[in-house]
Amino acid sequence: MGAISGIVVIGSDTDAAPAGSAIFEKLKACSFERTGEWTDHSVHLGCGIIYNTPESRLEELPRSNESRTLVLTADAIIDNRAELLESFKLEPEESRVITDSELILRAYEAWGYSCPEHLIGDYAFALWDAGKQELFLARDAMGSRTLYYSYERGFFAFCTIETPLLKLFGRPAELNEKWIADFLAIDGIQHEMECEETVYRGIYQLPPAHYGIVNAEGFSKKKYWEPLRDIKPIRFKTDEEYVEAFKRCFSEAVECRLRSAGETGIFLSGGMDSGSIACVAAPKLAEKGKKLHGFTSIPVPEFNERPPRMTIYNESREVGLIAEAYPNIGMTYSSFADKNCLTDIDELIQVFEQPYKVFQNMTWYHSFLKLAAERNCAIMLNGQTGNNTISYGNFAVHLVTLSRQGRIVSAARELYGFSRLVNEPVTKVLKSAIPVVLPHRLKLWRHRTRLREFDRFHNVVVKRSLVHKWNVTERLDQIEANTPISRFPDYEEDRKARTSPLPFTHIGAVETKLSLASGITIRDPSRDKRVFEFCLAIPSGQFVRSGQERYLLRRAMKGILPDPIRLNIVAKGLQSADWVHRLAPIWSGVLAEAGQALEKGNLEPYVEVDKLREKLAKAGGDVSKAEDSVVRSILTAVIFSRFIEDFKQRHS
Repeated sequence: MGAISGIVVIGSDTDAAPAGSAIFEKLKACSFERTGEWTDHSVHLGCGIIYNTPESRLEELPRSNESRTLVLTADAIIDNRAELLESFKLEPEESRVITDSELILRAYEAWGYSCPEHLIGDYAFALWDAGKQELFLARDAMGSRTLYYSYERGFFAFCTIETPLLKLFGRPAELNEKWIADFLAIDGIQHEMECEETVYRGIYQLPPAHYGIVNAEGFSKKKYWEPLRDIKPIRFKTDEEYVEAFKRCFSEAVECRLRSAGETGIFLSGGMDSGSIACVAAPKLAEKGKKLHGFTSIPVPEFNERPPRMTIYNESREVGLIAEAYPNIGMTYSSFADKNCLTDIDELIQVFEQPYKVFQNMTWYHSFLKLAAERNCAIMLNGQTGNNTISYGNFAVHLVTLSRQGRIVSAARELYGFSRLVNEPVTKVLKSAIPVVLPHRLKLWRHRTRLREFDRFHNVVVKRSLVHKWNVTERLDQIEANTPISRFPDYEEDRKARTSPLPFTHIGAVETKLSLASGITIRDPSRDKRVFEFCLAIPSGQFVRSGQERYLLRRAMKGILPDPIRLNIVAKGLQSADWVHRLAPIWSGVLAEAGQALEKGNLEPYVEVDKLREKLAKAGGDVSKAEDSVVRSILTAVIFSRFIEDFKQRHS
């Protein structure tokens, strides 16, 4: 695994090698163990390899098939190796020397354009088919690895990251005003509203679960996996059968991701997602005499703010229970007391190649990756997608589903069960449930006066003229962002939301680029395609029962995850709870920098200047007394300003 690049010249005799080598030379700014290039006049392919699995040490990319009619460059870890080896009638003992790229080549030879449907793992690859004179590109179903491209009349170029694609053939580097408007308009950490757009004009992403074809006719793309269409319902006779099937699927997803060329680490919190992954992974590693290196963020020692009821700021006690149950988990707790969410701002702008809003957790996330690299970790596990898969179970969604199905008795039973779990009177629970099951249109009618007065851009500083120019409001409606009244979906509506490519695109970009920067591949068993499909295929009653959320995982992890975590239904951990506290020593400097950015004029084309000034005045000198939304707006403006300044310096 690593990164790839390439270019195809279409309809002319132009040699692709100079432009292809120039793209690859910029890509080599990343640190690779091995690099390779291949060219054949109109085509150039490049690959940088990072040793993250035992087989990756044997990779030589780009590579050809035996007949030399196909040439592949790939950034890939293929997880269903055993299944593919059996399909290709290869002996099991050969699996130690069969690389993932060879499996991809064989898959294309066997299934052609439909080969991505047979590949499970984290991948992006490009394959030149000399017989057809075309380039075939594919990105994995969950979008775990990025694949950017630029297509203009006469050439098609692609790369794992964006900046090597800038200034191709003398074309000036330009920012994408539409993407910026969306970025600044979303009240939340999401970066984009359309998964093909990027911050750079003329550079796009191949979306998750898509393949593309480049030939004399141009460029076309197709979605090869439609979850709501392709996932067939799973129905068993007993609850125990669901649990056993889930455990087999989940265990396989974890085991696949333990294929490491070095040590294995995990971002470990006190919750059920990463905790379950750790408790399944640790015994498997112990069998091989290996450790699982756990990394847990804790607040700075002087942070003494009392958490709200049912919230945990410091999860070291819960994590300690996991480490105690599995002695081969070696824990590292750190607060990175000398850091705040702006400490590494310039470095992270380079890593992400764009402005970013995931600054709260970057204080420890980025720092732990560096620490894990020092411990020789090649793979870093997390449970980023767990809430939508392994630990899915939303009481409100289940209640709405039962209500819309007319199953009033079942809904009443769930309410009663929930009241017992939280030790609250049924009448109080029922009162809280009424707004949940109330039809959304009725809620909109009841709050019509409030809606007329509501400004969905109140918390953000995006320039209003850009909102109108790029129809931002329409796209916010499509993703239901910046809304005053929450919509409670039923199970089918929620399934649709869980299959949206936008979160996959966002997470894939963040994790791919952090992986390249650190040399450690971030992998998430809860985002395994098989786990995802299983969790979308089973009935909602397997996720919520008698008012208890996360019902499937609680049963499956019995005897595996320590009970104080498995059975906890009240308290939830809050990572980076001290993020505002950490800003106190530098807050005056942050306000000054935001003010200077306004004076320079870098923000004026994109930001409502007067509104940002109002927020700066409202924030005051004591950050602990400022509203979180105001602090986030100011930090977003500072990061965006730094990005603009960096872009101008590099591409003026």
